[in-house]
Amino acid sequence: MTHMSSDSLPSPVPANTGRTTRLFFLIITAYFAGQVILRLLLGGALETDEAEMLLMTPGFRWGYGPQLPLYNWIQTGLFSIFGETLFALSLLKNMLLWATYALLFLGLRAYVSARVAALTALSLFLIPDIAWEAERATTHSNMLLATISASFAAFLWALKTRNWRYWALFGLAMGLGGIAKYNFWAIPTGLTLAALTLAPLRSALLSPRILISPVLALAIVAGPYLWMANNPDLALSSVGKMAISEQVSPLVPEGVPLYFQGLFILLLLPMLVSALMWLASRHRPMQSGTREISTLFLRAGAILAIIGLAIVWLADVGHVTPRWLLPIVIPIVIGVFLRLTPRLSPLAMRGYLGALVLFALLVCTGLTLDRYKDNARRDLDFAPLAQAIEEMALPEDTLIVTDFYIGGNLARLRPDWTIRSDLPASARSETAVHILLISRALQTDAQLQRLATQVGWPHAAQAIYDSGEQIALPFHHGDRSQPLRLLYGAME
Repeated sequence: MTHMSSDSLPSPVPANTGRTTRLFFLIITAYFAGQVILRLLLGGALETDEAEMLLMTPGFRWGYGPQLPLYNWIQTGLFSIFGETLFALSLLKNMLLWATYALLFLGLRAYVSARVAALTALSLFLIPDIAWEAERATTHSNMLLATISASFAAFLWALKTRNWRYWALFGLAMGLGGIAKYNFWAIPTGLTLAALTLAPLRSALLSPRILISPVLALAIVAGPYLWMANNPDLALSSVGKMAISEQVSPLVPEGVPLYFQGLFILLLLPMLVSALMWLASRHRPMQSGTREISTLFLRAGAILAIIGLAIVWLADVGHVTPRWLLPIVIPIVIGVFLRLTPRLSPLAMRGYLGALVLFALLVCTGLTLDRYKDNARRDLDFAPLAQAIEEMALPEDTLIVTDFYIGGNLARLRPDWTIRSDLPASARSETAVHILLISRALQTDAQLQRLATQVGWPHAAQAIYDSGEQIALPFHHGDRSQPLRLLYGAME
């Protein structure tokens, strides 16, 4: 903090900086601790991403499948301390969300006051995929968020101080982000290109000290990326999510409107709130102290939006999920709120904080309703499935293959069973000569037999299969059920 100069602040550092900082950290700590408690109280089955962790954490490995390994590594460590429990799952998810806000705040303090940094950091809560989806369902995307904020923090302090230690931290953040999520690489790209367009920041980037950043980043990602190169069948097994067309495409690919739709969904609430804040504060003078740093973020977001559109268009991407666009949206939201928060009127301040409190209450209420709504994923009872398998009296070495949701929840009940996911090549190293295939979607024995081949089970071609059977799993609340098809096969 000693490196800040008065001309880089929107106003002199207020006397209550320490109080603002303590209050900010108290609020985010209390909120995310409360979310851990709420998840434990609600209980129920695991969401798909949570269940995935029970199947994809067999120990410390360079790779686990299509997802990059950083989240799996940390989750494996927490499992070793707390066991494969709901607490360990919820703790990591919320620790990362806490770090997202905390690191962004610390990074912004390089250029702005504690008040502006806190109000801007909290603006991320207005992005639906951060406030809601990251709490309800996602895992690896939470690691993406934390490494994005870490990169922002290191980059801003490196620009401010030009100290090689912050460039080293930026390299560390880049390396960790590079093994968190593939779309993380948009962040250093956008920051670098945007900073090059700003004369006061350009000289910092042209310093030889910056070279330590890519060197450290490459050292961190080398192991996992070499594993990917040697295991392309596992590493690229989810590329189909993008639905990249191999045929002659129309002038405007299907993914282009989905791209704009995703940006609209993520930006709607932040832009609506910021517009109301501007209306309530439009007669107050602009503060020049945040213009440079806000321009950096806004240009980074604009550059990434153009690059993202070009990729979707030229690659003929047929499917775009909004959360893939978070590296584009986050800099835009930060840039907008850096412009607005220094000039907020008392009315706008109260309205903004009130909106954040209201949204937090809505998230908690929504999570509770989502747990008990009709046909909720967390409401499915997996005990009858475990009992049905036990009644089949299968050999102890039977390999069970199913999707993440079914497999992870089954592993939670029977941790000693051998369960693998339905990802391509996931069972290629298994030596078991007995297999049980379970599916929610595949309805015929022939389809399930092809699943054995898809996952690379070595005995798929020679195995003899029994007739499949259908069971229905009940929900704890409501009259609906989830049909499952089971097929047993063995080498004779």
